[in-house]
Amino acid sequence: MIWYNLYNRFKRIKRVKEKTRRELESQIAELQKQNEILKSVLAFQSGDDKDESEKYANTILNNMGDAVFVKDNGSRLLLVNDAFCNLFDLPRTKIIGKTLAENVSPDERESFLRIDKQVLLDGIDNINEEPLTVEGGQRKIISTRKSRFIDEDGKKFLVGVIRDITERKKAEEDLRESEIQLRELNATKDKLFSIIAHDLRSPFNNILVLSDILKAQLSKSEGSDTQVYLGLIHSTAKNTLVLLENLLDWAKSQSGQISFKNEKIRISSVINEILDLSRSIAQTKGISIKTNAKEEVEVNSDKKILKTVIRNLISNAIKYSRPGDEITISTVEEEDLVRIIISDSGVGMDEKTLENLFSITNNTPLPGTLNEKGSGFGLVLCKEFIEKLGGKIWVESEKGKGSDFIFTIPRN
Repeated sequence: MIWYNLYNRFKRIKRVKEKTRRELESQIAELQKQNEILKSVLAFQSGDDKDESEKYANTILNNMGDAVFVKDNGSRLLLVNDAFCNLFDLPRTKIIGKTLAENVSPDERESFLRIDKQVLLDGIDNINEEPLTVEGGQRKIISTRKSRFIDEDGKKFLVGVIRDITERKKAEEDLRESEIQLRELNATKDKLFSIIAHDLRSPFNNILVLSDILKAQLSKSEGSDTQVYLGLIHSTAKNTLVLLENLLDWAKSQSGQISFKNEKIRISSVINEILDLSRSIAQTKGISIKTNAKEEVEVNSDKKILKTVIRNLISNAIKYSRPGDEITISTVEEEDLVRIIISDSGVGMDEKTLENLFSITNNTPLPGTLNEKGSGFGLVLCKEFIEKLGGKIWVESEKGKGSDFIFTIPRN
């Protein structure tokens, strides 16, 4: 479950990054728009009715959310709005007529004045993200857009809009740190699956081979419980190995490491291969398996993936069937697809169980009829694989009357 949550977290980080990029583009457009408003305000202020124009200009400026300013060609502040005063935590009387360069660190001062001079000289707008140390030593990150304005007398002014992006930058930094942590966790996960794939798979295969040899040697003995116990060892090891295989397959599918290979497959052959292994497990529970799959039914699909799906569905049917129950595997040909049904006469399911059956987060698997444990992982994997092959999977079931697991697969 933790790897599923990490996978979702990784996708969420990617979505937030994309959102941050869109917000930045929107911010640049907004700053440009506000600069145009400021230029219009300056042009309006140069009219005859100066008192009215100043009053009008101040009303506009103070209703802007961002800090705005106008400087002369010596970088002295001529006009600021309330948001500018709040940003620097200074009254307007301590701002007008000054550059405020003396209020910041030498590095910041040099950068501010150099950009002011360049914009006044060449008239090219400048957008810059930079640090700002305000009164009291508080450090912020700001995004500033500076433009040149020339009035009818040829005087040059610097028009600017400042946006405080400290919180956004902090969020971006948190995202970067989270991504680093996620990559480290992902590397740990890959190492874990590598151990499962190599260090655990081999011992289980050895157990299966040895139990097969012992069963063959003891098959002539009569009246001994030893073969029964060996059968249980064999089936337990086999079921655990299937779980490991499912875990590995799911991990590969989530990371895009599984490639699908199309080939012509005879479905009855695939079913028979699986039954060679599954019948011995079913026999230990007194369950019979029969197949009504038509010999000639073929599809173009991935044989390994199809085997994984059918194997899991048969294992699930065995798990929830009682001694004396029967499992039936059948195929139905339709125009462009083939329908495969794995039916059992086992314990069945209620509506609530059916609703969450294929959900990795809400699926709570019940113990089997002989108290077999499970993770519910196999059914989640089946749904994912069937959908990637272009098919659908569903269940028809009634509590106490068995279940029909049905899935479709395209012919081509």
